[in-house]
Amino acid sequence: MNQAPNSRFKFFPQLNNLENTKWLSSTSSFFLNVTDKHFNSENLQDTFLQAIAKESFLPIKEVFETFEFFERIRKSSKALLVADLCCGHGLLGLLFAIFERKVERVILIDKKEPESRQKLIKIAISVAPWIESKIDNRMAKITIDDDWIEPGASIVSAHACGSLSDLCISIAIKSGGPLAILPCCYPRSACAAPLSLQTALGLTTAFDIHRTYALEAADYRVRWAEIPREITPMNRIIYAQKKK
Repeated sequence: MNQAPNSRFKFFPQLNNLENTKWLSSTSSFFLNVTDKHFNSENLQDTFLQAIAKESFLPIKEVFETFEFFERIRKSSKALLVADLCCGHGLLGLLFAIFERKVERVILIDKKEPESRQKLIKIAISVAPWIESKIDNRMAKITIDDDWIEPGASIVSAHACGSLSDLCISIAIKSGGPLAILPCCYPRSACAAPLSLQTALGLTTAFDIHRTYALEAADYRVRWAEIPREITPMNRIIYAQKKK
């Protein structure tokens, strides 16, 4: 199947030549057989993957979608403060802490904290001990009035559900910093795009066009990209930076 260049694997180019890609979207746990076959070097990214696989607690799909999302946004979204909203396990924010040395602080925030987050933080620190002082882990409801929102903060989120993606946009506009989201779950009741666009273009595209207009109106330059569809059909990235 032919795909646009930006939707091929970038963090893991060794996966581009796979004949069987169905397992990449699996919700089964990431395990050592996968790393032994595909990620067996001693570099930092493979070492981190091996440590995750040893504990076998994160879904394969979520590992690959987060790494590939990160690779596409890391340059445009890095800032002194990166906030990973609706962070779940916290993998996205931890990747910024590990691989972007200029990032000084990473906030991991969600209204619930799965047990996997503390486990993942410990694994990340064991592999990259320099990140321990960077991590600010919080369990709290996210609001536009949160005290951690500061000018220039980078807002990132992988699969913030439904209108939570719009909350991420609102917080980014308030901070004036960069934004990168991988939206999912498009509730028709929350879509403010004209019905004609929803009918002609489909709900998800109309939804994200309306989001793009909102960012452009706030003086942001917006781009779309994709992660590989083999991982998830919810693969559109919206990333934006304030115009200079």
